Amino acid sequence: GRGLKSHAYIHSVQLSHHVFLNLHTLKFYCLPDNYEIIDSSLEDITYVLKPTFTAQHIAQLDKQAKLSRAYDGTTYLPGIVGLNNIKANDYANAVLQALSNVPPLRNYFLEEENYRRIQRPPGDIMFLLVQRFGELMRKLWNPRNFKAHVSPHEMLQAVVLCSKKNFQITKQG
Repeated sequence: GRGLKSHAYIHSVQLSHHVFLNLHTLKFYCLPDNYEIIDSSLEDITYVLKPTFTAQHIAQLDKQAKLSRAYDGTTYLPGIVGLNNIKANDYANAVLQALSNVPPLRNYFLEEENYRRIQRPPGDIMFLLVQRFGELMRKLWNPRNFKAHVSPHEMLQAVVLCSKKNFQITKQG
C-alpha cells in the first residue's frame, strides 16, 4: 500500500526513493505525494514484469531466430536464457529449460488467455503450478528482458508448496 504508515511511504520519506510500483495493477506512483506517474518510458519495466504474447508472435517463434539485447548490452536468444540457481535447484532448472522448449507446451503457456479462466474447485492449490509455469514461460521467451537470465523462484516455490515439501529448493531432487 501507499498509506501514511505503509513501508513504501516511510521508505520514500526516509531514503528519498519516491517511485513506487504496485505489482498487482502495474501502476507507478510518486510518494509521499501519492500521485500516479504516467510515462511511456516506464512501459519496458511493466512488460518485463508481465510479458504478453499474441498468437501471431507465438507462431513466428520457431520461424525466425532474432537476437535480443539485454540492458547490460549482452545479447540473448529468447527462450535460450539462463535460470538462476537458488540453493540446489539446478535439477529443476534443467527440467524447466527442457519443458520451455517443447513448442506445443510453450505456445499454450505463452498465451495466458488459454488458462486464465479455467474453473477449479475451491482450495485447489495445484492451479498455482499452472500460473507460475505460465509466468516463467513468458519471462523465458520475453524478447525485452533486462538480463539474459531469469529467476525461477516463484515457480520453484509453487513446486515446493504443491508437492507438500517433497521437493525442496535446498536439496537435490
